[in-house]
Amino acid sequence: MIEKIRGIFDKVLPTLSALFFMIGVLATAIGVIDRTCGLNLKAVWAEEVTRYTIIWAAMLLMGIGFRKGTQTKLTLLSDRLHGTTRKVMEIVVWLMVILMFGILMIYGMKSAIINSTQLSVVLRVSMFWPYLAIPVGSFFVVIEVIFKLYEIITGKEA
Repeated sequence: MIEKIRGIFDKVLPTLSALFFMIGVLATAIGVIDRTCGLNLKAVWAEEVTRYTIIWAAMLLMGIGFRKGTQTKLTLLSDRLHGTTRKVMEIVVWLMVILMFGILMIYGMKSAIINSTQLSVVLRVSMFWPYLAIPVGSFFVVIEVIFKLYEIITGKEA
C-alpha cells in the first residue's frame, strides 16, 4: 500500500510542481521583458504570480525531498552511534519532524482560513490559496516521515 501511495505522489506531485514552476518562470519572464523593453503590458501581476506559484512548487515537493534525503542533515552525532542507539535516535528525530510539520499543518490551515477574506494586492485572489501551500506541503512531509518511521521500525523498505 505504501508503494501505491508513493507511486501516486511520485507521479502527481512533481508534475504539479513543474507546472507551478513553469508558470512562475513564464510570469517572471513576462514581467522582466515588460519592464526592460517597455512593452507597456502592465504586467504588475507577474510578481504575485511568480511568488505564489514558486512557493506552491517548493511546498509540493518537500515530502519527496524528505524521503530521498535531499535536506541538509547534521550527522556528527548520529555517525558515531550504532545499532539500537542509532535507531532510537533516528526515531526520535523523525518524531520531532512529524511534530514540527504537524504544528505547521495545523497553524498553516488556521492561517489560511483566517486570511481567506484578505485579497492579494494585484490579483485580488483570496489569500487562502497562497497560505494553503503551507499545510498541504506539511501534510506530504508528515505522510512521508510516517512511511520512513515504518521502514526504520520494521526494517522493511516500503
